[in-house]
Amino acid sequence: MSCHPPKKKSNKNNGKYKDIINIALAGNPNVGKSVIFNQLTGLSQTIGNWPGKTVERMEGHLNFLGYQFNIVDLPGIYSLSTYSLEEIVSREYIVSEEVDIIINVIDATNLERNLFFTFQLLELEVPMILAINQMDILRKRKIDLDFKRLEEIFKLPVLPVVAVHGTGVHQLLEEAIELVIFHHPHSHYVEGGKNKHEHLSHDYHLREESKLKIAQERSAQKYFQFPDLSSILSYGKEVELKIKDLLILINEYREYFLQFNYPSRFLAIKILENDEEIINIFDFDDKSKHIIKKAEKYRKELEDLHGEDINTIISSEIYNNIHKIIEKTVLDYNPETIKETLAEKIDHITTHSIWGYVILVLVIVGIYAFTFIVGDFLGGLVEDLFMNLSIPIYATYGEDNFWVKLLWDGAMGGFFGAVGGVLVYVIPFFLIIEILQDSGYLPRAAFLMDRVMHVIGVHGKTIIPMILGFGCNVPACAGCRIMETEREKKISVALTSLVPCAAVMTVVLGLVGRYLGLLWVLFLFIINFSVILLVGRILKKIMPGECTELIMEMHDYRVPNPNVIVKQTYMRSKEFIFKALPIIIILGILLEIMLIFNLLEPINIVLSPITVLWLGLPVVVGVFLIYGILRKELTLVLLAILAASMGVTILELMTPIQMIVFCLIIMLYFPCLATAIIIAKQTSWRYSLSISLSEIVIALLIGGAVYWGYVFFTNFF
Repeated sequence: MSCHPPKKKSNKNNGKYKDIINIALAGNPNVGKSVIFNQLTGLSQTIGNWPGKTVERMEGHLNFLGYQFNIVDLPGIYSLSTYSLEEIVSREYIVSEEVDIIINVIDATNLERNLFFTFQLLELEVPMILAINQMDILRKRKIDLDFKRLEEIFKLPVLPVVAVHGTGVHQLLEEAIELVIFHHPHSHYVEGGKNKHEHLSHDYHLREESKLKIAQERSAQKYFQFPDLSSILSYGKEVELKIKDLLILINEYREYFLQFNYPSRFLAIKILENDEEIINIFDFDDKSKHIIKKAEKYRKELEDLHGEDINTIISSEIYNNIHKIIEKTVLDYNPETIKETLAEKIDHITTHSIWGYVILVLVIVGIYAFTFIVGDFLGGLVEDLFMNLSIPIYATYGEDNFWVKLLWDGAMGGFFGAVGGVLVYVIPFFLIIEILQDSGYLPRAAFLMDRVMHVIGVHGKTIIPMILGFGCNVPACAGCRIMETEREKKISVALTSLVPCAAVMTVVLGLVGRYLGLLWVLFLFIINFSVILLVGRILKKIMPGECTELIMEMHDYRVPNPNVIVKQTYMRSKEFIFKALPIIIILGILLEIMLIFNLLEPINIVLSPITVLWLGLPVVVGVFLIYGILRKELTLVLLAILAASMGVTILELMTPIQMIVFCLIIMLYFPCLATAIIIAKQTSWRYSLSISLSEIVIALLIGGAVYWGYVFFTNFF
């Protein structure tokens, strides 16, 4: 897989022109990078895509001790190969001119696998800090690490961190400042009052001088210098000889290769490994092509000698060195004296072949029961508040007053409807999801559902974006990029778009759950999940291919951190608060205008052959299905506004069977517009359109079947 090389480094960030410390958070998936990122940047975050790529880019900013930081949370990857788009963008960014320091986040409970990535990062020769996360879990196992010894081995700062509690997180920034002082001794940051910090206090400059002194002392101890990798990592005598021979040839082109920012040793290793991107940058003249042929010859010799492919040979040598480091730095480790912890017992039960599924069902039922009970209670309070406030408004100005209808029934009715009909369900749902996520249960649920996913012919990882889909289909469909093949990605986005998101859940719970009970909610979800299984089976037939196995991280169970949960719940809910709420208020006003001037009737009449004749719905709901394309929760809010404007309750506006059919259509028909756009970005506009049209047909067929089945049953039985 080829890609454009990173741009050549400029001198912009060197010396006195340095204004911002750029940090890249790098590590394996699920090691706590995102938690550290959120702890540091809080709400000062932006989310987008890498230029020209579909991989998501998380970037945040903060000020700390008078310094400005720009922090990028890189995708979680296991290596610096080019097998996936995430690995490509991470490798390019790390060696680009934008990065000053890498913070390599390592899971303390899985040092062996995590340090493999660390050794690859060391080959890039970028200033680095090692953040050993989840130290609390490690110490509960009666295990500790010798951090002083680790620093001596790596010649780098190595810090213990408990990200979920914020322990050690800000110390990472202090170490980053010292690294910048060492590598940029004449920058604005250490020139005292001569430059940008001239206005700061005398104590501030004393602190800066102290930091410079510390950095110089550490330099004397050989910290913060690029380590001689031969003292840490040797690939074995035979491999090292081949690397040295390739280095001699590569250094003849030193000036040319500088533009790609890769160290010569890294280039030698990667060309020996047959890395496609590196091979491409060597292919520019006959002499450079000679290096490629030389690497091919060496590769074949090594593979014949060891009886393994080159990647296995090099990986084995890395792990041999990792084992030696672990032996020197892991303290008080005696497996025989460590009793099974409560977390491990819970882990065994929740992943059990029988009890695990029982618990999973109970958890899912519990999620919706909790959301319904809390949402219904709070929704009732909001509804009562609106009714009580309406009494003096109507008494003073009259119910038929134009401005009362427009501003009170439309704008304020939309606001109270959004809060009492949607937000009261959204927040409890995201809260419980975050608790399950932070505790460590969601990966177990994904593990249990892996077998089911294979039944419908997809990668086991598909369950991960589908679980995210219970919150919102947009990031869930975007998450389908983790699939290795185009076939798996296409099937995954199709299935994920059918998962009932939080918006759908609010409609179902706020309408069927509130007026008909949770048993009917269960009935609707059974139909929804049956459709997902059916669609999966159909796609498996029309898109034949092999299913790969599920590979994912499962950190130990832990007590959820309240601060993290509240922050993440707010981050998830704020999209509705700041984006959907204004739209709902505007649409509430527009709906009132359409009601006042009788503009709804023509639209509803056009849609009536489908809505009334086939689905058996009230004629007035036709236009709401169109609004639902923007956001599904709008259908419930506008339904409540309409009922209030007509002076009736929703129970008087719709019969029980109409509520059930209406919710079925909302669950299954066209995914919201934002989801359709994301699907197009992940696959193509043609595929997105085909999914959308297919789901509309499925929704109409099932909705009509349920309605006419009810009519047949009531007439004959």
